[in-house]
Amino acid sequence: MDARDSIIDGAVKLFRQKGLKSVTMDELARSLGMSKRTIYENFRDKNELIETCLLKLSTDGLARRHKILDTNKNVYEVMYQFALLQHDELNGVNPVFFDDLHRYYSALLAESKRKSEDASLTLLKRLFTTGIDGRQFRNDTNIEVASLLVDRFFEFAIKLIDNYHINPCEVFRTVFLPYFRGISTPEGLTELDKVSAKICEHKKK
Repeated sequence: MDARDSIIDGAVKLFRQKGLKSVTMDELARSLGMSKRTIYENFRDKNELIETCLLKLSTDGLARRHKILDTNKNVYEVMYQFALLQHDELNGVNPVFFDDLHRYYSALLAESKRKSEDASLTLLKRLFTTGIDGRQFRNDTNIEVASLLVDRFFEFAIKLIDNYHINPCEVFRTVFLPYFRGISTPEGLTELDKVSAKICEHKKK
């Protein structure tokens, strides 16, 4: 692993533990056992480092989701695995991380979302294509529209959970479930009901 990758990995670990605002470049250098000069040779400033870390988190997360889709053509089971993965990704993250992100680095967050939007939509289009090919989604589903809509669903769901502290199971039942029931075939509905039960059972734990 080269110095740049080591810095990114170390920064992600510290940011997840302590938040973004309180972590200094001096602290990061000490934790990595390298000079602060080495960090600045690879990153212009802290903002560039944070932006790079956000993009890495997004890119790595999307890669893991594509891998899940590679190995399972049951799209509802795939979505359940996505939900488990998101839970694991958020596990152990200090809530201050998200507070700092929205309060002090909202412009970087918006830029990170903009850069990863195409990749996110590509994943969703692949998901819908797989569902249609597997006869779990109706074949008259507009993949482009469905992908854009569900992408916005995710943003809305995160706001409901983080800002209004609404139970994730209730968010799933109210935001996602009616839409997916509407585009599912009879075979798809059977799988959707199975996964719905598993998702809400998992959220109770």
